[in-house]
Amino acid sequence: MTDAEVTDTQVLDRARCIRWMLIGAFVGIFAPIAGFLGGSTVSADRLVAGLEPLFVWLFVGMMVGGIGVVIGVIGALRWVKGKYHLE
Repeated sequence: MTDAEVTDTQVLDRARCIRWMLIGAFVGIFAPIAGFLGGSTVSADRLVAGLEPLFVWLFVGMMVGGIGVVIGVIGALRWVKGKYHLE
């Protein structure tokens, strides 16, 4: 491998890590908000499996948001581990 190929690979890996961090942050922030909004818009007088729809939607939003945070942390760890931040 030449130095140019290594540099191109490092640039692509760095972009991928930053993309993972941004996607994870956006999903982590907006999924619970979307869950709350979805739970607020469905009819509140019915129960889903004995639970209120607001709780169900917010819980699902929190789970999706947690997955987004995990993706963001993985991207940050890959970025730090790869020493892309030093360039």
